[in-house]
Amino acid sequence: MHAANGAGADEWTAAVKNIAAVAESSNALRRLVCTTLPGVINGGDLIVHLQFEDEMAWQTARDAVDDSLRCAAVDHFHGAEYSSGTTGRSGAEAAGQVYRALFIRVSPSTPQDVLEEFERDLLRMPTHISSICAWRLSRVDAAIGHTPWTHVWEQEFTDLGSLQTQYLDHPIHWAVVDRWFDPECPEAVVHDRICHTFGNLTERLLTVE
Repeated sequence: MHAANGAGADEWTAAVKNIAAVAESSNALRRLVCTTLPGVINGGDLIVHLQFEDEMAWQTARDAVDDSLRCAAVDHFHGAEYSSGTTGRSGAEAAGQVYRALFIRVSPSTPQDVLEEFERDLLRMPTHISSICAWRLSRVDAAIGHTPWTHVWEQEFTDLGSLQTQYLDHPIHWAVVDRWFDPECPEAVVHDRICHTFGNLTERLLTVE
């Protein structure tokens, strides 16, 4: 969520408090409302993540949630509705302290077998990157905003430094996964600007059902 350029500090604070209050009363099973940390790419100023028991529960809360997001202090936001996809959690004792979400739009002309290979490569990352405590890769049912997102790739990291160094600099990232995003690689399937956003985590968000 991106704050409006003309929004004053008090106006933005009031908007965030209202959004948090609506999230609290939404009956979401899991929720996160947090400011983004430095280093996001197209990631805005605030993260709002709500996970509901089912579609009916979401539809019941939807109008109130939508109303809280559409206010003068908010310029625009990226969003997605999706059912929980492939989820995992490592055996590490350390709890995740940072939540990260990557919104992706895979080219609609991508063949199904190539799409599945791309997804498998993303899901290989937690095996090699020890700072990922939990992860989930989901296909988007409905995108919100200007970009028709197709996937949401989420993780819980042990700390911010590991996200910004171990994850981004790891060989599994630049030798295997980057080819899908690099416009100079013939295998690239992601051509639109991504949304890479992250913020502090206070409790587990990605759970294995």
